[in-house]
Amino acid sequence: MIDARDGWFFVSTRHTSYIMKVGEAGHLEHVHYGGYIPSDAEGLGCIQGPDDIRIGDGTYYDEEHQHTLLARKLLEYSAPGKGDTRESAVIAEYRNGLITLDPLFRSFRIYEGKDYPVLPAVSGEGASTLEITLRDAVLPIDIILRYSAYEEEDVIVRSAEIRNGMDEPLLLRSFASAMLDLPDAGWDIMTFDGTWGRERKENRRRLVPGVSYVDSKLGASSNEHNPLVILLRPETDDRHGEAIAVNMVYSGNHMEKAEVSPYGLCRLIASINPYGFCWKLDKGCSFRSPEAVISYSASGLDGLSYALHRFAERRIERSRAVYSDRPIAINSWEAAYFDIGEEKLLELAARAADVGIELFVLDDGWFGRRTDDTRGLGDWTADTSKLPEGLSGFVRRIHALGMKAGIWVEPEMISIDSALYEKHPEWLVSIPGRKPAVARHQYFLDLTRDDVVSYVLDSMADVFSSGVDYVKWDMNRNMSDYFTSCPEAGHQGEFFHRYMQGLYTLLEKLTSAFPDILFESCSSGGNRFDLGALAFSPQGWTSDDTDALERMEIQHGTLRGYPLSSLSNHVTASPNHQNLRRTSLEDRFGTACFGILGYELDLTKLSEEELAAIRDQVSFYKEHRRTLQHGRFSHLPPSDGAVFWMACSDDEMIILEHQMRNGVNTGRHRRLVIPSADPSAVYSIERREKHVFREDLGDKWDEWASVQHQGFSAVVSGSILSSAGIALPSIFTGKAIEPTTRILLDNASDLYVVRRIR
Repeated sequence: MIDARDGWFFVSTRHTSYIMKVGEAGHLEHVHYGGYIPSDAEGLGCIQGPDDIRIGDGTYYDEEHQHTLLARKLLEYSAPGKGDTRESAVIAEYRNGLITLDPLFRSFRIYEGKDYPVLPAVSGEGASTLEITLRDAVLPIDIILRYSAYEEEDVIVRSAEIRNGMDEPLLLRSFASAMLDLPDAGWDIMTFDGTWGRERKENRRRLVPGVSYVDSKLGASSNEHNPLVILLRPETDDRHGEAIAVNMVYSGNHMEKAEVSPYGLCRLIASINPYGFCWKLDKGCSFRSPEAVISYSASGLDGLSYALHRFAERRIERSRAVYSDRPIAINSWEAAYFDIGEEKLLELAARAADVGIELFVLDDGWFGRRTDDTRGLGDWTADTSKLPEGLSGFVRRIHALGMKAGIWVEPEMISIDSALYEKHPEWLVSIPGRKPAVARHQYFLDLTRDDVVSYVLDSMADVFSSGVDYVKWDMNRNMSDYFTSCPEAGHQGEFFHRYMQGLYTLLEKLTSAFPDILFESCSSGGNRFDLGALAFSPQGWTSDDTDALERMEIQHGTLRGYPLSSLSNHVTASPNHQNLRRTSLEDRFGTACFGILGYELDLTKLSEEELAAIRDQVSFYKEHRRTLQHGRFSHLPPSDGAVFWMACSDDEMIILEHQMRNGVNTGRHRRLVIPSADPSAVYSIERREKHVFREDLGDKWDEWASVQHQGFSAVVSGSILSSAGIALPSIFTGKAIEPTTRILLDNASDLYVVRRIR
């Protein structure tokens, strides 16, 4: 809902309001973002207070406005040179280095939907939009700010556009998608950081005077710093307190900054990273920023996550598969690596089909001269020494097993040892006269060029026409040697963004041409796990690190801003191939089932007992798939060294209890508390029965096998569940094993199914 009256603007959702006004000197000022305030509320002017403070060395706007100190104002979009010395939303250079701009209110319009053709744009369905035009006080330079309100999801989408009306070029050096000024600095900042194999680990710290920022310079949204940033009050936890999220709908270099000013104000900016960025705008040209998503919650981090999850599924993800039951996959990579042949693959697929797995994914090594990672990228034709009937023939044989067929591709890359490089060495991203840096023996194709985009489009269309049902789109290195040979580029600083435009054009055309294919985004694991990627691929490979303990942290951080249906997780071998940690097969499943379940290990080498366990896991997952893929995710109160996750649908709750390490002689009962349980209802609780393996228990195996394991079930009032909680069965901690004793090792988990029965 959007309203405008007497120079005031109200952008509201069901529970929040974003309020602005035109100040006395013509600047667009921020008034409020938080809980809902109706546009006709009495005393709106009392939110800010009068401009009656004089400061000794203050720079005032002009002689006529000696109370307008921009450094103390809450502004909607700030530029340098007129007294606001905080971080600027825009830096644009003209007339041999001038950067001063003074954007003042000029006009506005309100309309239903959202008119924004930049890829990957958020859907306009369910939106109403406020568009405000600011014009520089002297120059014909316009900045158009757009605010699209999604009432049901409690989300506002922000974007900006700059238009050059001067007779001379404008060099755009920095341009924010969104800027948010807040009236106090009493916030913590939460970011999601790491690197390969330990992506999106949650980090929380207090804001202090100065600038705190995270960014990516990798050419992707990055595994180092995700574009999701959350401001939250020091007292905010999972269920209580204020929190504000901002996230970019963009897969390239980004920067998010939070600044505490000398006057105790807070400014949050989300933008394309100015690192290496310079966009030339000739007369009459414009530049549109990527979109940014913002959301406010008064009910803690879980309330914020719920809004962001619903919004991603409803308004960003465009695939037909968004709300479908995603198939359980078996991936060939860790089962075979490059050592693949059709009969070996079909043996693996047959074993997978036998335990109920639904999708076979042929990973790297199937094409060109690709016998290792030094060659073949760019040559997307099946190696008939491995697939005698080509890719189409292999797909037919997988389909004959009753399974879907998937394929791995890395379309953005080229190997020096390839037929493509022999024909088109100029397509490799490199600076003339310099020897390019290399990662994993591979290089980028220059997607800023139309001819390269056309080649990749045609190559992938040929591959996807083989009948595949799923595509894993990978990208296994970071950018270097930034250079574009695109003739339309006015400056080399356009390389990063033009590359993203080329990539998005590819993805748009391919996903439109093959709407029935399920795309999964991958980039050395989670190097491009962002809202821009989700617009084309409704699920992403969360991390190359599949260790259950590491994945608890990785998935925890990811779920702060991305839905369960976006997390692709695999049960892999033990010892784990990334860190050699040994974890029970059942405990690997416990973590992997929260999201999109898959397997990535050699099933042909497993025992019948292990295969029986996987068969039961797959059966359990299928029974509860809708909840585990599309349910509302939340954190339950931790207890006695264990964390609890919950996925909730209309008719059931699936709860994960995960302990990092087992203790000895703890003497306590761990408690399960579900604060959201209806106190007037009655619930049944059942613990999923697990397979216990001899190698996990050693000498205790005979003692365990000598008792009848009873499992656990209960019927309990919602008033008990929501307040006191229930005591869970004891865990073996060093002495006797009773019939109800649970075996939970280090890095172990149990799953519970909770249903409302009356």
